[in-house]
Amino acid sequence: MNIKQLLLFILLCFIQKTALSKAAPWVGADFKGLACTGKPQGFGPYDYTNPSHKNGKIGGGGDTALSIVERAHFPPDTENLTKSVFGSFLGDFDYTLRAWPNHHRALLSLVRFQLEVNKKIRKPEKPFSSVECYFQRAINFSPNDSATYSLYAYYLTKIGQFQQAQQQYERALKIASNSSKVEYAYALLLIELKQYDHALEHAKRAYQLGSPPLGLKKKLSSLGIWKDN
Repeated sequence: MNIKQLLLFILLCFIQKTALSKAAPWVGADFKGLACTGKPQGFGPYDYTNPSHKNGKIGGGGDTALSIVERAHFPPDTENLTKSVFGSFLGDFDYTLRAWPNHHRALLSLVRFQLEVNKKIRKPEKPFSSVECYFQRAINFSPNDSATYSLYAYYLTKIGQFQQAQQQYERALKIASNSSKVEYAYALLLIELKQYDHALEHAKRAYQLGSPPLGLKKKLSSLGIWKDN
């Protein structure tokens, strides 16, 4: 740890009692059926979708709660899984997500890390909690955040939990009904589930709402489902 990181860590410790009134408890159960648990709150919790939380200044300087946490535990090298700050990617992700439960980029980095561990291309680290528990905590904390549902659905799809992934995509679309990205990802999942008519419906909506990659359309065309008139 260099001097700048040490000073930032001391600052975090000094202001960690400035927690917001809304709590972010550990809720739900992991895939083994065990109750989700994790370290206590500490700094925060802050809502990643709340502009006042993201942009509000702390103390007399120009720092925000987000910039403080990201500099201390989630710099670009950590986000990109190339170098952790304190010797543990999961430790850095844990601190970031305890302070910002629905930090979208940190959740995605956590997912990428776990998927690489699952594929045995990265060594595992001792977890502070399970990936699914971080997502359940984030959703409970900010239930109107469609991105968290979509990220959770992405993770569930990657580990073969297709039925649960479908539920999460449907919840995401109830909140963000005009999201081309979510429609696109959901259509790909529906193809895996062989719900082809349903997949076609969401695929067409994805292209109506935006300009996503043509891979989805090509896949449906190869299956004889998408037919240009």
